Amino acid sequence: MRTVRPVLLSLGLLSTIGMASAADTTTFNVKIAVTKACTITAASATDVDFGSVLSTSTANADANGSVTAQCTALTPYNIALSAGSNAGTANDVTTRRMKNTDALVTTNNYIAYQLYQDLGRSTVWGSTTGTNTLSRTATGLNQVYPVYGRVTNPSANNPATGSYQDTITATIVY
Repeated sequence: MRTVRPVLLSLGLLSTIGMASAADTTTFNVKIAVTKACTITAASATDVDFGSVLSTSTANADANGSVTAQCTALTPYNIALSAGSNAGTANDVTTRRMKNTDALVTTNNYIAYQLYQDLGRSTVWGSTTGTNTLSRTATGLNQVYPVYGRVTNPSANNPATGSYQDTITATIVY
């Protein structure tokens, strides 16, 4: 029994050595900075195609297209549409015109048109921020915006036969 007691005592002392260890903790941060960004691309835009009209037509010709924008959530932005490459007066959205693409046509080669922000075609979509641009706040997802086009009384332009086209630049400002 005498030898058992010192062995038990030694085991008891060894078990207290393991309990004497200590622990410490700390914290650290995990961070990222998100900067605002917006995109609007040609691949996301759809043409405003009026199709075919008679040169004598007095009825308005309406057509729709769209532009798609994606911005960082909660970012305010404006989408501007240029006056087009054939405007009667440079940078004047009230003088938008499509030009006849037939090389043989030399007279009556423009048809006036307008682009609007609303289905009722009452709010011109232009390029002056705060005046006639489309103003929105981003959701973080793709947002598709219709572009409403109108040729008012096509015969008033006395158009020559052929295909007409204009190129609009869409710009997003944020």
